[in-house]
Amino acid sequence: MYQIDQKKAQHPIFKNYLPIAEGIAKTVGSHCEVVVHDLTDISSSIVAIFNGHVTDREVGSPITDLGLAILRKGAEEDLLLNYPNKSIKGKKIKSSSIVIRDNDGKIVGCLCINIDLTLLSLATSVMNELVNVQEEKEDELFPQTVADLEDRMIERAIEKIGKPIGLMNKIERMEFIHLLDEMGLFLIKGTIQNIAELLDVSKFTIYNYIEKKT
Repeated sequence: MYQIDQKKAQHPIFKNYLPIAEGIAKTVGSHCEVVVHDLTDISSSIVAIFNGHVTDREVGSPITDLGLAILRKGAEEDLLLNYPNKSIKGKKIKSSSIVIRDNDGKIVGCLCINIDLTLLSLATSVMNELVNVQEEKEDELFPQTVADLEDRMIERAIEKIGKPIGLMNKIERMEFIHLLDEMGLFLIKGTIQNIAELLDVSKFTIYNYIEKKT
């Protein structure tokens, strides 16, 4: 959706900005409003507006407060980029303004880009919730075999103890067994025998370590 003031659009300077404005609007999409302003006519400054539904403006709408400030104080820079805005209806908007000057360097207009971030912000919120994880929890294991699952759980328990099995003392070995028990490893048939062989102890020693915790 777009509107163009056909009379003002014939201005030799503004005419050059119309295809640029249209190109930006069509490239970014319907949530992006692009406006060409004639700052020499503050009561009806809009020369052309593409996707005017973003701010609910149309050809004939007046200059903005920023435009007035630019005229009043001048512009130190011709690019005013990515500043926050809000529409009358409360839409969250990101704006950029590009000052348009004539051949003498006098400010005659500006090209303004207003992107409605409302839906994007909602989408970002949803995405953040989807990817949010409790950092204190460990990554879930996705083993291909029971043996792989057992190996991964043993590795995880060793990491928590902080030293290889061969260097663990009795207390650390008991803690190692308790960690594996908490992980649920011993719910898998045959794992107590496997861990007993790994520690070079009997199955009864493993059972004893588990019972001591309870």
